[in-house]
Amino acid sequence: MMRRPKQAKFEESWKNIQNVTTAVMSESPVDRDEWCEQITSVYYLCMAMPTPLAESLYNNLKEYLINHVQSCREKVLEVTDILPMYDSLYKTYSRGAGYLNDLYMHLNQHFTKRTIKNEWSDHYMHSIEKVKKFEKVQDLAMNIWREEMIEKVHEPLVSAILQDITRDRRGVSAYSNILRDVIHSFVEVQSHEDPQGSQLQLYKELFEERLLDNTGNFYQKEAQKLYEQNDVSNYMIKVIEKLDEEELRLRKFIHHTSITPCKKECVNKLIADIQDRLLDEYKNMLKNEHVDDLSRLYILIRRLNEGCKKMADIFHDHIFENGKGSIELMARGCSPQEYVDALLVVYRKFTNIVSNYLSNDQNFTDALNRAMTKMVNSTGDTKKYPRSSELLVRHADHILKRVNCKNNSLSEIEDQLRNFIDLFKYVDDKDLFQRFYSKKLANRLIHNTSVSIELEEVAISGLKDRCGYEYTSPLQRMLIDMKVSDDLTKEFDQHLENKNEKLNVVFSVNILQSGAWPFSANTGASEEQSDKNAPDFNVPSDLAVCIDKFKTFYNKKYSGRRLRFVFPLSNGTVILSHTPRQYTITMSVHQLAVLLLFNDKITVPKADIASSLGLEKAELEKTLSSLVDSNLIKSESDGYTINTEYANKRRIFRLPTSSVKDHTEKEVEQTHQSVEEDRRLYIQAAIVRTMKSRKQLGHNDLIQQVINLSKDRFTPSVGMIKKCVEVLIDKQYLERHSNQKDVYQYLA
Repeated sequence: MMRRPKQAKFEESWKNIQNVTTAVMSESPVDRDEWCEQITSVYYLCMAMPTPLAESLYNNLKEYLINHVQSCREKVLEVTDILPMYDSLYKTYSRGAGYLNDLYMHLNQHFTKRTIKNEWSDHYMHSIEKVKKFEKVQDLAMNIWREEMIEKVHEPLVSAILQDITRDRRGVSAYSNILRDVIHSFVEVQSHEDPQGSQLQLYKELFEERLLDNTGNFYQKEAQKLYEQNDVSNYMIKVIEKLDEEELRLRKFIHHTSITPCKKECVNKLIADIQDRLLDEYKNMLKNEHVDDLSRLYILIRRLNEGCKKMADIFHDHIFENGKGSIELMARGCSPQEYVDALLVVYRKFTNIVSNYLSNDQNFTDALNRAMTKMVNSTGDTKKYPRSSELLVRHADHILKRVNCKNNSLSEIEDQLRNFIDLFKYVDDKDLFQRFYSKKLANRLIHNTSVSIELEEVAISGLKDRCGYEYTSPLQRMLIDMKVSDDLTKEFDQHLENKNEKLNVVFSVNILQSGAWPFSANTGASEEQSDKNAPDFNVPSDLAVCIDKFKTFYNKKYSGRRLRFVFPLSNGTVILSHTPRQYTITMSVHQLAVLLLFNDKITVPKADIASSLGLEKAELEKTLSSLVDSNLIKSESDGYTINTEYANKRRIFRLPTSSVKDHTEKEVEQTHQSVEEDRRLYIQAAIVRTMKSRKQLGHNDLIQQVINLSKDRFTPSVGMIKKCVEVLIDKQYLERHSNQKDVYQYLA
C-alpha cells in the first residue's frame, strides 16, 4: 500500500530514530517492528508536508555521527595499545554504517540523490559541491570517520602500525589480523570515491610514505649488520631469506599497491647499495666455480635494473678467458678433434651454468653466445681467415666416415653430430664453411666412405635448421644424385641380365650433375679449374668394355644428355694373388691401371707405363710414387717391378693417392681464394641492389646495408666494402655526389 505524505513531528520522530541509530552503531539488538517503524518514520520526515524535513534529518544524523566518532577517538587515545582498540571500534562502526544505509534508505532515495540530480542539471560545478555536502548515509559515515578519527590520530596510529611491523621483521609476534585490518581501513574509508580519483590518497599520504621511510631505514641498518657479520656467501643466503620473508609480510599486511615500492626499497638497501662489492666477488665465484653462490647472486641481482646486464658482461669476459686455450690450440695447428673438444668443454660447462644456475636468463644466454662466437671466429693472430670452418668440417668428416663407426655406436655418432651443429651456429664465415663441407661430403659420397646416407641427411638437416633451405640445397642435391645413381646402377644390371650379357668386373657408376658438385669434370680436384685441356687417359680394356656398354644404355635412356667420366675420382678394388697372403685393396683407377700392367710381367719399363696409360707427366709421377711408397711396386733402374713379397697387417684397406697434408693445405688455400673472390662479387651485387632501390645513399648507411645483407653468409670488412664501391665507381655503376663526397648516386 502506497504511503501518502503527511505532517510530521520532527523532534519526536528523530528521538526514536536516534535510539535505533545508537543501537545499530553499538551493534545492540533491535526489535524487527521497531526497525520497520523507524524506516517508515524516516520516509515521513523526507516526504513531510508542507515542507520536507529531509535536510534537517540529514544534519542531525551528521551531528550524531560526529559526536559518536569523537567519543570513539577519546577511547582510542585513552589506551596505551591503540591498535586493538582502534580495530574493534572501526569494525563496529563500519558495520553499523552499512546498517544505517538501510535504515536511512529513503533519505538516500528522496533527498541526497534528488539534490544531486537537480543541482547537476542546473549548475555543473555547483553540483560537485553538492555531491560532497549531501552524500549517501554510508559514505557520510565513512567520511566522518576519516575526518574525525584517522586524520586526527594518524600520528600515534601509524607509529603503532610501523612499530608492530618492525617487531614482526625482528621475529617478534605481531597483531597479524588486527594490523592488516587497521592498515586497510585507510583505504576503505575512501572506497566510495571515484575509482579513477583519490581512493588511495589518504592511504598514500598518511601511511605509505612513512612505511617506505621506515622500511628503508630498517633494511639499511640490517644490511650493514649482515655484511659485517657474514661472508658474501652467507650474506646472500640471509638476504634471500629476508626478501622472501618481507614479500610474505607485505602481502599479508599492506595494500597491494604498496608491495612493489616496498620491495624496491628493500632491494635498494640490501643489494643495490653494495652491488659493486657483490660484483667484485662475482668474479671470484666464476673463477672458483662456486655455482651455488652464482645462483644466489643471480637471484639477488636480477631484482635490479640493468643488474643482470652487468653480470652478463662479466660472464662474457670470463667465458672468453676460459676459451683462450682453444684459440691457442688452433694457432699451434692442433687436430680438429682437439680443437672441437676444447670448445665443447667451454660450451658445455657454461651452458650447464646458464641452464641450471642462471634460469636460462636471456642476458646470460646472449653473453654465452657472444663469447662462443668471439672464440670460434678468432684468427689466433696466425691466419687471415679463422680456421674454425676448416677444423669443424674436418671434425664432421671424421664423424661421418665409416671408420668412426668402429669405435662409436649410432647413438654416439648422433650425439657427436648434435655437438657439431651446436658449434656450427657460432661460425660467422658460413660461406667458407659451406665450401669446405661440400668438398668433404663429395669425397665421402664418391669414395663410399660415409657411415650412411641417413646420417648425412641428419647432419644436413641440422645445418638447414640454422641457415635455411637455400644454404643446404647444393648438399641435398649431392645426396639426391647418389640415390639416383644407385637406382640407375640397378637398372643397368637388370638391363645386362635381360640381354644375357656379363661383365668381367663388378661395375657401378655415380651420375653427378655438373653444377651440383664442388669439382671440375677433368680432374675433380678443384671446381675453379677449367675443363679445357682435360688430360687423356687410356682406360684398361676390361673397364673400357663396361664404360661402352653403360654409355649405350644411358644414351638410350636419356637422349640429349652428355656423359663425361671423371677418372681421377674413380675407384677400383683389386685382389692381389701374387703375394704370400691375399689382399683386397681399394685404389684410384690410375693406380689400378698401373697394377694391371703387371698381370703378365714382373718388370715394366717406365716408358711402357707412360704410353699405356697416356697420363700427364705430373699425374703419372704422382701415381707411381704412391704405389712405390706403399711398397706394392719397386723402382728399378730399368723400370718398375712388382713386389711379390708384399706384406701388410690389414688384408682389406684403401690405398692413399698422395700426401694427405700436402693435399689438405693446397685445398684450403684454393678454397680461401675462391671464397674471397665470391665474396667480392656478392658484395658488389649487394651494393648494386641497394643503390638501385635507394638511388642515393650516404657512405655509412651503404656500409651498414651491405653488412646486414651479408651477415647470414659472412661478415664483410669495411675495407673490402670500400674496395668494392671503388670498383663499381670505375665500372660506372655508381658515382659520388657532386656536392657531398660521402654520398653515392646510382647510375641507371
